[in-house]
Order: sequence, then structure tokens, then C-alpha cells
Amino acid sequence: MKKDTKNSAAIIIAVVTAILLGLLGVVALMENNQTNSGDNDGSGEVLELAPRANCDVEECMELLEPKMTLTEANEVMGFEGEKADTEEKYTWQLSDKKKITIEYKDGSGTVKGTYDKDKIKDSTFKIAKGYELQNLLREGTSYTYDETVEQFGGVAGHLEVKSPTSKMYIWVNDDGLVFRATFSDSINGKTSIISIR
Repeated sequence: MKKDTKNSAAIIIAVVTAILLGLLGVVALMENNQTNSGDNDGSGEVLELAPRANCDVEECMELLEPKMTLTEANEVMGFEGEKADTEEKYTWQLSDKKKITIEYKDGSGTVKGTYDKDKIKDSTFKIAKGYELQNLLREGTSYTYDETVEQFGGVAGHLEVKSPTSKMYIWVNDDGLVFRATFSDSINGKTSIISIR
């Protein structure tokens, strides 16, 4: 009888020990996953996650205005922008490929949105029409943003830069070619610069 009691006690101790070791392993894995929940760039360093913004790049670009103060911009974004060391420039990092930057000069700002180009590729955007518009601009014909969208068959651009005197939009085709057009207030909102890269 004593032998059975010793065997039973040994089995119970072995089972309890196995359960405790299993639980410790699960806790260690959970802590490791929480530590590595940031974007790891492969360097072994854990990157801190960006604060949660009130808007994505597209919506933020529509809401932000060059005349806004830094305080107003922070309210739109939902967190404080990080100041550059040498200039009056602030960045709100939304992810590794998306951010908003505002550079202040002479009391107003230039707002720039950086998009993940892979996410805004559009198979309906035809770059051939972009080259045609670029050639027309060289010959003196320019279009407003709405007219440009019409030329592209209704394909809207993504607002990339908003300054006190102009707006720049981008279109990206399936091959990753980027069409950029600047629409200037000084010429009634028509294209002043087109680049394709």
C-alpha cells in the first residue's frame, strides 16, 4: 500500500511540475510576443509602434491646412508631431511607409503626406495619358485638378503636398510609375509642374 501511495504521490508531483513548466513557458512566450509587437526591422531591435492617429494619410491631408498652428495640427492628428533638430519641421509617423510632415516658414506651413506607394497603385490609371498631359503642359496647355481627373478617365489622385499657394497630387500605376502634378493658385489652380518617375 505504501508503494502505491509513493507512486501516486510521484505521479502527482510529476504532473504538477509539468503543468507549472508549461504555464511558465506560455507566460514567457506571451511576454516575448508583447515585446516584439512593434515592427521589427530585422536588426534585432524592437521598433516602437506609432501612436494611433485620428486619420489616415488621405483623410489627414484633406483636414490639415497650411494656415493651421502646430497645436491645431496635433489636434487633427491625435498626437504630437516630432520636431526636426534643425528646422521648424514636424513629423507624424503613421507607419513605416506612411507619415505626415509640416514645415513652417513665415507663419504658414507646407503639409506633405507620404503614402505607401504599393497600397495606392491603380490598375485603371494609364501612364500614357500622363505623358500626353506632360507634353501638353510643355506646349502651354494646362488643366485644373478636376480636368486632370477627367483626362484620366475619372481616376482621382492622392493629395501629396498642400502649400499656401499650390497643391500636388500623385497617381501611381501598376508598375509603380508615379505621375505628380502641381496645381498652382497663381494660374487659377492649373498645372504648373508635371513629373513622371
